[in-house]
Amino acid sequence: MKSRYLVLGLSLVLALALAVPALGGPKNPFATSLASVKKTAKKALKTAEAAQLSADGAQKTAVAAQASAGTAQKSATAAQGSANTAQTLAKGAQKTADEAKTAAAAAQSTANSKFGQTTSEFGSGSGTSTTSGFDIIGCPTGSQVTGGGYTVNGEGSNQVVPIFTASYGNAWLASLERIPGGTKSWSVQAIVVCAKP
Repeated sequence: MKSRYLVLGLSLVLALALAVPALGGPKNPFATSLASVKKTAKKALKTAEAAQLSADGAQKTAVAAQASAGTAQKSATAAQGSANTAQTLAKGAQKTADEAKTAAAAAQSTANSKFGQTTSEFGSGSGTSTTSGFDIIGCPTGSQVTGGGYTVNGEGSNQVVPIFTASYGNAWLASLERIPGGTKSWSVQAIVVCAKP
């Protein structure tokens, strides 16, 4: 009877030792496998968290890039609008210039038909002057005055003002006077534009 209890007690200790490794029994293969799975799951979770952080960063970068692309698109659209407006204005200016050129050609043709060939005649000049001076030049026989002007020469050419410059009979008269305070000498030369009818 005592030996039966002894065998039963030893059997119980052996069963506990197998069930609980801390009591000196062999390791439980199920518990070892479970711990390995748990360790692998923790590593996978860390990897997943790192991947999520990377994905979040990539998403933020993508959103910023999209915003930049939108701004660039707006700038490009505005620039295209400005370019289109400039092109329209340039076409309008070109049309105006072409019309002006056509009108000038027509005016020249009309002038040629009315006046024929035009020539310019230059006066002999007034000679050196310090206060006032004038010059007159006429058109050749058979032609008439269509316009005229003058030139001023000498160091004091920027110190004079015109008093009278216009056609005078069949000639052009240019009369100038030195401004107060002027000290340099100058001379005036009349110019007449003549045309044969």
